[in-house]
Amino acid sequence: MKKRHSSYSMGLMLIVFASLGLGACGPNEQQKAERAERKRVECLDKICQGDVEPPRDYTKDALLKLNGHWFVGPMYYYSSGINAASFSWPSKKSREDVPQEERDGSSDVVIFLTGRGRWSDPKAPTPWLSKGEGRFEELQKEGFRMERQQLRPDLERVRFFDAQGKSYRREFFIATNEKKPLGAQAPSINCDPPDVKGTIHAMAGCSGGFFWQPDIYVDFRLHAKHSSDWPEIYKEIIRILALLKKV
Repeated sequence: MKKRHSSYSMGLMLIVFASLGLGACGPNEQQKAERAERKRVECLDKICQGDVEPPRDYTKDALLKLNGHWFVGPMYYYSSGINAASFSWPSKKSREDVPQEERDGSSDVVIFLTGRGRWSDPKAPTPWLSKGEGRFEELQKEGFRMERQQLRPDLERVRFFDAQGKSYRREFFIATNEKKPLGAQAPSINCDPPDVKGTIHAMAGCSGGFFWQPDIYVDFRLHAKHSSDWPEIYKEIIRILALLKKV
């Protein structure tokens, strides 16, 4: 009987100790503050519980939140609660406006918007003034040979090759007659290169980005087969961004 009572007491003590341990492992004041700050930053670019949404035409306007401010844009390109837009190329139509049988996900251009609070360095005063071809210089220092080719009056392609003549994993296209919204640089994209036979892979893509406003960065994705249309695609991206209005 004494042995059974001893086992019961020991089990009770273990439960008490476990409960105390769990309490001790809870977040301290610093951890709570850090979590609150992460939540605050997250909600600058995200519709969160307790937000009071501005009035809008729910049949036409999509609602976005950037840097704690509200923006509306046409549902034809934007979606509520998602800081992004998209359009089909070369039709320039919204994906939803393209018949199902004609849809090709690889033909879509997707635009993402990010507020300053979620940048890697949110306190950078004028990050758009960084050197435009810094990456090119880095690759040359690494031993890559640079090849520049003017594909047409408003489009330049830049490629890099190693000592054995093998191409670098990305190639660059520059819309030489255009200028980014901030800074003096020409807008560019970097793309997966074609294979040795000149064939562009079905999953090959391009990406790029620029500072659209002092507090908003924009980056985008498109299929590499459209790289030769980069100047026109850039103009369409700018046009669609201009449809987004702060409210």
